[in-house]
Amino acid sequence: MFPLARFRVEQRSMSPVLEPGDYVLVNTWAYKFHPPQVGDLVVFTDPERPGRFLCKRIADVRGDGSYTVRGDNEAISRDSRIFGPVPRGRIVGKVWRAARGKRRRGT
Repeated sequence: MFPLARFRVEQRSMSPVLEPGDYVLVNTWAYKFHPPQVGDLVVFTDPERPGRFLCKRIADVRGDGSYTVRGDNEAISRDSRIFGPVPRGRIVGKVWRAARGKRRRGT
């Protein structure tokens, strides 16, 4: 398995750090030897919508191994305040790099 995966940002919940149309490279091996840390930007499977992925920042690490995640744009973010803590098994990996995607005119 290759250690990097690419995902496209679709929502504004991580604005201004990530905008719709941006791409992130995710290190899928990042947490094999080290646990996630508060402040890490991670991609995980959406707990409420199978087949979809979310990108959020880890806000808290709990003793039971689950993680509270938040979007940087909290006013519009669907995150742990809505769906609760994210089990470690749902985390795909840590965002390693972000690249600006092509923007549509007027957005």
